[in-house]
Amino acid sequence: MPLILTLVLAATIGTMLLLAGLIRLLPSHFLAAGINERSNHTQPARQLGGLAIVPVTLVLLWLFAAQAGLDQRFLVTATIGALILWITGMLDDRHHLPESIRIIAQLTAACLCVYGLGPDFRLLPDFFPVLLERGLLVLALVYFINLTNFMDGLDLMVVSGMGIPLAFLAGFAAFGLAGMACGSIAAAIAGGLAGFALFNRPKATVFLGDSGSLPLGLLCGLAFFMAARDMRIATGLILPLFFIADATTTLIKRLLEGDNIFAAHSKHAYQIAKRAGWSVWQVVLTVAGLNVILGICALAASSTSIALRLAGILAAVVCVCAVLLRFRRRTVA
Repeated sequence: MPLILTLVLAATIGTMLLLAGLIRLLPSHFLAAGINERSNHTQPARQLGGLAIVPVTLVLLWLFAAQAGLDQRFLVTATIGALILWITGMLDDRHHLPESIRIIAQLTAACLCVYGLGPDFRLLPDFFPVLLERGLLVLALVYFINLTNFMDGLDLMVVSGMGIPLAFLAGFAAFGLAGMACGSIAAAIAGGLAGFALFNRPKATVFLGDSGSLPLGLLCGLAFFMAARDMRIATGLILPLFFIADATTTLIKRLLEGDNIFAAHSKHAYQIAKRAGWSVWQVVLTVAGLNVILGICALAASSTSIALRLAGILAAVVCVCAVLLRFRRRTVA
């Protein structure tokens, strides 16, 4: 418990102070977010969040590695992977890199991090040979990297959509239900997002940017993989289920409509709700409430009772579907 609380508080304060310093020291045009017909913001904002959260998170993980049970192999690969995406994201925020460079960077970071999980890390040893499972983990991690980036399109969306699931995971670790390693990663990121929320609340003056969403997606994916190993796979899936469901259903919908899936768009369920007249607070508080329910469902899904596990999984799926359908109805809340 003391380690988790220390990480949350240190990450919150560290991110707030670093971000406040960056806002004052950097020119006002540096990483300024443009406004176009797809934008969900109507006033100037800067993509500085990742410049604060990512360094603070990585420094804290190194400082508390021994107490958290994070071995050097994992830390080195996770740090290199996160920095690759941090730099790539920063360059993309400024110059809009070709998609090929982004994908190569993401695959490189994912391969490094899956290697860093160690030879004994398995999720489905009874179903897949080790090499196939490793390949699937790489693909899943690349999807997670993009997942956070896809869903980072509204004030406080990543804070409510990913920060709350991470806070639950940190809590699970604090009470001994999950390993301290994944709990420490979750606590550091959740704390960083809490500090970032001060500047990202409506109307936001600071966004994460790709320099934040890409490396955070990588680290979040690793944390949820480890939670799936420590608790149950269902738990690792249920915690971020809203982000997974919104991004995946939107991707499928765009493929069926013949859209270029690499092109920027504004067709996620939460974006449709915003454009239909929902306020930012209505959208993010709905997502926050859903994620509290999903945290409870994830805990139920880790139970030794089959009935309780099934109830948790079913409730999670029903609640996520209900929110997605409500968002996509194009009616005001």
